[in-house]
Amino acid sequence: MRRLAVLVVVVVATALASTAGSAKAGLITGLLGGNCGVTAPVFAPWGDFAGYYFAPNGGLESGSTGWTLGGGAAVVTQYNEPWYLSGFGSRALQIPTGGSAAINVCYGLTYPGVRFFVAGENSTAVVHVRVVSHSLLGVLSILDGGTFKAGTGWAPSPKISTLFSALAAPVGTKTMQLQFTVESGTAQIDDVFVDPLLVRS
Repeated sequence: MRRLAVLVVVVVATALASTAGSAKAGLITGLLGGNCGVTAPVFAPWGDFAGYYFAPNGGLESGSTGWTLGGGAAVVTQYNEPWYLSGFGSRALQIPTGGSAAINVCYGLTYPGVRFFVAGENSTAVVHVRVVSHSLLGVLSILDGGTFKAGTGWAPSPKISTLFSALAAPVGTKTMQLQFTVESGTAQIDDVFVDPLLVRS
């Protein structure tokens, strides 16, 4: 009987510890984000083995749904990136000089790495990416993701991150807005993916 009582106490203690651990994990997940979707190393052919999730309507196949466009930015047909990384499609985003586009996405444990396909139309284009983060309390933090030059052929963008601005993001950040602007030329963007853990490859 005494052994049975000891066994019951051990089982109960183990269950409580497990519950506490799950609660703690849930709290950490709630504070730091996560569960943004299934990730896969989609950019592995280009030497980037980090896991990315596909942004909602990141391929523009549902038109501008989920996007905010300005300054002449528009969804165009017959301009899909040629690798069809998110599946077959026929649409892309076209942004002229001074134009802008933004999309809200989930992000996870730390700070986001973002990649997408980009091409300059008929000439090179200079693309600027910013990240606006939203905390559980609605606090905003605007982080500069950087500027890069896109060539005339489709290619993966550099891995855009906010690593050096990470401390500026509010604790409990759950969503972010990716903002794309074009400083010169006309850029075409397709298949936006997010690395929620910012794994550096």
